[in-house]
Amino acid sequence: MCIRDSYQVMERESGRLHRLVEGLLDFGRMEAGALEFNKEKVSVLDLVRGVVTDFEVEIADDSFTVELNEGTVEATANLDAEALRRAVWNLLDNAVKYSPDRRTVWVDVNRYNGRATIAVRDEGLGIPAAELRSIFDKFVRGTSANGRGTKGTGIGLATVKHIVDAHGGEVRVESEVGRGSTFTIVLPVEE
Repeated sequence: MCIRDSYQVMERESGRLHRLVEGLLDFGRMEAGALEFNKEKVSVLDLVRGVVTDFEVEIADDSFTVELNEGTVEATANLDAEALRRAVWNLLDNAVKYSPDRRTVWVDVNRYNGRATIAVRDEGLGIPAAELRSIFDKFVRGTSANGRGTKGTGIGLATVKHIVDAHGGEVRVESEVGRGSTFTIVLPVEE
């Protein structure tokens, strides 16, 4: 490994550590009700495009790809762009972590019935039905994560739920063991 490659690895790992620390601090603030969300009108599609572009840089060395499927109708929502970026990033990160064999993750952005939807889908390990009720609780990690030694803090999905709830939205999950998972963020949009 040359010096340039070493620096790139250190830069990526520093970014990951920074996101981890910021995520833990923000989660603590969310739990305490002390985190203020700075909401403004934002294009949901533009926000997701940016997250996907940044995330693709992060996973380039791992041979993963993210396919973004853009809906036909633009949606603008009143939201905290940085918080929603973190929520989408967490879903992408989980999709990659739990997809050891299938190296593609799909993101669909749509507008339906006065709401924007952001769906992150993988064809990874999936989640047992018995665990679906608790996966959004803090410090909960599924049996597949524990059994495989997958790294994580157990607050990623709890953070997603806090952020989406603070925006008047909801998070939905569909999953089947061995077939993968789809996490969908549903947000109210500006008319």
